[in-house]
Amino acid sequence: MSSKISTSGRITILLGKYQAATGERMSPRKLAEKAGVPKDFVYRLDSGAARHVDIDALARLCATLDCELQDILVWEAGHGESV
Repeated sequence: MSSKISTSGRITILLGKYQAATGERMSPRKLAEKAGVPKDFVYRLDSGAARHVDIDALARLCATLDCELQDILVWEAGHGESV
């Protein structure tokens, strides 16, 4: 089994952490608006369907959510592989 980078469900988790920290509820659509990125990009990231990602857009998402890049992009090692 090969290793891969995953984003599936990460935006939802980060939006929950954002709400817990700030008390402000933010939808993926509102996140896209605040970060200045296409809403489809946010939805594709969260579903794990993004094939190519814009590093600048990721940076804007991280700045908006007050998170690190590795909070969105998670390395999933294949079975039997060490990282």
